[in-house]
This record gives sequence, structure tokens and C-alpha cells, in this order.
Amino acid sequence: MKRLHIERKSNILCAAVGAALMLSACASTTKAERTPMPEVAISANTQLLTDQELAFINASDELVLYNLTPEKLAVKLAEKSPQEAKQLVQALMQTSAQRRYQANHTASKATPAEGIEEPLAYLADSDIIPLNPEAGGYNRQRVLQPALFDRYKREPGPFSLKRYLNEEGGIPTFANAPVAIRKADLVAGAVDVAFVGVPLALGSGWRDDKHAPTLLRGMYGLSGYSVEGGIDPTLAMQVADYGNIAVDNMSPELNIEHITQQLTDMLEAGTIPFIVGGDHSIMFSSVSAVAGHFSDTPVSVLHLDAHYRGERDKDHFYSDEQSVANLLEASVIEGENLIQVGLRGASQNKSALMWLRENSVKYHTMAQVERDSWPVVMEQALTELSASAGKTFVSFDMSVVDPAFVSGSGQPVAGGISVRQAMTLVRRACAETEVAGFEMLGVAPFLDLSYNTALSANQIMHACLTGIAMRKSGMDNANYIDPMALSHQ
Repeated sequence: MKRLHIERKSNILCAAVGAALMLSACASTTKAERTPMPEVAISANTQLLTDQELAFINASDELVLYNLTPEKLAVKLAEKSPQEAKQLVQALMQTSAQRRYQANHTASKATPAEGIEEPLAYLADSDIIPLNPEAGGYNRQRVLQPALFDRYKREPGPFSLKRYLNEEGGIPTFANAPVAIRKADLVAGAVDVAFVGVPLALGSGWRDDKHAPTLLRGMYGLSGYSVEGGIDPTLAMQVADYGNIAVDNMSPELNIEHITQQLTDMLEAGTIPFIVGGDHSIMFSSVSAVAGHFSDTPVSVLHLDAHYRGERDKDHFYSDEQSVANLLEASVIEGENLIQVGLRGASQNKSALMWLRENSVKYHTMAQVERDSWPVVMEQALTELSASAGKTFVSFDMSVVDPAFVSGSGQPVAGGISVRQAMTLVRRACAETEVAGFEMLGVAPFLDLSYNTALSANQIMHACLTGIAMRKSGMDNANYIDPMALSHQ
């Protein structure tokens, strides 16, 4: 983790060297190179520009900040004199430099562009977030309560919260399952699958993801018989509710180690964690836990999301938009073991898709679904997922589903898959590969116009539960559906 942090900081520092006029020189040393765009033939009005300034006006990733392309800028520059063109380019470069991390610990001012009366001031940026180690309860949320402190003694193992034999409306738990609060409970109960809430919404900076664990516990659809699989997964397996993992809602960085350790405890108990978030920044911890526990086994990630999560230049190092980039840069997984399905919208552009290709990520966009059909894309993704013959982790973000079906998505994008398509792919992935973990992220129930988003999220998780139970019972052949489910014949 420290190495990853240092590498990333060095890239950011490089971007700030020389303030305004060293941007293009630094760009050549970044870890993830931007694909160069063909140079645009600029008018003679650019004869006063330096090589660095010429490189800047052809840098598409810089100009997009101003809603410009090299072609659009060429038109603007053609309208100006050579002196005016140089002033405009220098002003753009100085503005871009101001947007970047400033490593100096004293405020400074940039050398003004010719014709600009007042130089632009640069503020010094801290490379650490100040914390208060003298706080009396600094780690109080993350301190686990020893069994010795229990008021009433009990033997380890999951325990029921029910008062009545056939209780339906008692204290809600995931899938109406008994509760486990310690690793020893999971071990003693030989728990196959345990749900655990991670109510973190800070990584996205907005929306309502943190309330999802509470709402999904109270919603039906997570237990019972599956017609497609011909099995009730909550009867075929030992299932438990492992409560919530404590999160720090002031700093995403402080959550990484604790979430990873709690999930590792579940894996060490022989339990498959079903993580209910929370935003997609959780993905870094969940995949790290699974990949770390199965370090001798290939781990493939099936990532269903509208967003590629591969941003590399956000202000904070950890966020939902950077979870995939962080995983690849830290070598937690290799790009060739990541399969993305459902990408669409403006959160990824051509540069982003090129970055995915350069990192060998197998991605399937909704544009491909439109051209080739959903069954074709689904079969491709499942074939790629099965190729590693190792463990599978499913990272499901509700944004992959079209908001016409689920209005309570934290980061909705129109034009996604249906709930039925999501359930089919998830059930098959969990039946046809060896699942080591599942996460349901991006559910924002308070934004829902009804109860449909929470219901759909539970039924998608139930589809994976069904797949795991099917595989455990030997029904793991491709596209298995219980014959009784197909017709009265």
C-alpha cells in the first residue's frame, strides 16, 4: 500500500514540475501513457509557440478541460495574431497547472504569460491529511469487542433473533438468516455464505449508498426457492448475517485496511462473503482480501458496472471512480483477469477504453450488446471468466442496470441491462465458476421512487446464492435450468 501511494504521488509531483511550462515534459514519464493524438495542422499564427506549447495544443486530455479539441483550438488560434495565440496558449497552460497538485510547502506565483498583468497564484497542497493521534477514541469504532465482555455467555455459532417459530416480521437480517458477530461464530456454524454490510458512501462524495445495508435487510427477495435453479439456497447452505463493518465517514483511506481484514477473517473461516455496500470504493478492499487469501490461485473479477472505475487523476487517491485503477496499479489483480460488462456513458471516453486495452482488461460495452445481442455478449463474458479455472469474485454495481428498472442507483446511466439479464448472468457465473465473493454496490434506496431497487438488488444477490447452491449440488453445467421450470411438459 505504501509503495502504491509513493508511486502515485511521484506521478502527481511530476505533473506539477515547472508549474505551467513543464506539463508536456512530465506527461512522458507517467505510468499510464496517454495515447498520442495525430498532430493538427495549425495556422501560421502559431509561429511563436515553443515545442512545449505546440505539444500542449495537441494534448486532447488537457484541452477537454476547456471543452476543446485540437481541431477546435486550431480554429480559435487561426483568428488571432501570433502574439495573441501565444498568450491564449500560455493562459490555458497556466490554468491547467493551477489545477494540479502543488508540492511546494510555501505559496508561490507562476511566471505570468505575456500580456497577463497579474501572475496567477499557486497554493501549496499538503501530501497528507492531518489527523489527531491524541484523540482519546481514535480507533474506538474499529475495536472488536472480546467475547469476554459479553453480558450473557454463549457457545460460538450463529444465533437466531426470532421470538416465534415461524416469525416473518421480527428484527430484520439478510435473508432472514441467523446472526454471527465473530469469526468464531462462522467457524463453529460452518457458514457457507455470510452477508456483511459496509455502509460507506464517502468514496463517491454524494448519493445515498450508505443506507443500502439497512434497507436491503428489511426487503424480501433474498431467501426462498429459485425456480430456475430448482433449489432453495438458504436451505441448501448455511447462511448468516455478519452485521456491518465499521467505516470512517471522514476518510476513505482509513477504511481500506479494516475492511480488508474483516473480509479476510470471513475467508479464513471458510465463508464466502457477500458484501453489501456502500459505494464502489469498497471494491479495492474486497478484491484485495480475496486475492490475498487465495494468493496461490488465479482470481478473476467479473465487474458489472456502467463505469470503468479506471480514473487516474482525481484529487484523492482512493475513490469509487479509481478502484479498478488502484487494483491494477497495486498489482492486486492482472488486467487480463478482469472482465467488465455494461460500460456506457460519458464516464469513459476513447482514452479510457485505450487504457483498458493497454492493461489487457476484457471489456464489453452496451454498444456491443446493441450490435451483437445480450446472449452473445453474456456467453463471451462467461467463457472469459471460466478460462482462468481459478476463483471468481463478482463486483456488481447497480448502475449496470438501466434506471428505467431501478431508480435508486447511486450513479445511474441510461441504456443499461434489465434486471432479468443481470439475474441470469449472475446466476450462471456463480454456478459455472468457483465463487469466492460477491459485492452489491451503488444501491441508493432513498432515491428510489418505490421499493423496486432494494427488491431487485436482493433478487440479484439471490441469483448468485442460487448459483453457488447449484454448483454445490452438482448442477454446474453451462446454462442449466431446472426442467420443471421450463413448461408444464
